[in-house]
Amino acid sequence: MSFFEGVYQVNVRVSDIENAVKWYEQVLGLHVTKNYGGTVVLGFNEGHDTICLIELKEGEELSSTNSGSYPVLHLAEAHAETFKDELKERGIQVDEEAGQAHFTFTDPDGNVLEAYLPGLYEKKDFAHLR
Repeated sequence: MSFFEGVYQVNVRVSDIENAVKWYEQVLGLHVTKNYGGTVVLGFNEGHDTICLIELKEGEELSSTNSGSYPVLHLAEAHAETFKDELKERGIQVDEEAGQAHFTFTDPDGNVLEAYLPGLYEKKDFAHLR
């Protein structure tokens, strides 16, 4: 059984959030579904988010080994409490500062992946996993 139910969205790090939003709207035909300022979520259809633009922090740069784009995997609720600990037990590097059901980790080549339980910040039942 998989720990995930699919790809939730793709995060794309950008240097200028306003220009990036304009480009994704005009060139790809996406529309803004959520706007948090330095983070903007876009989708193709109503209720279907696909790309999350995240503005780089001042002084932050991307390198050839870290493009800043990575998939966010839809963490299955059945594994939300245990998956992060299972990764650590296997010696996989995880973001220790992040919550139990929303964190990044890396594959053997150093590629960033993110685990996220949809509804984590909206549902009271998930508060202990934040």
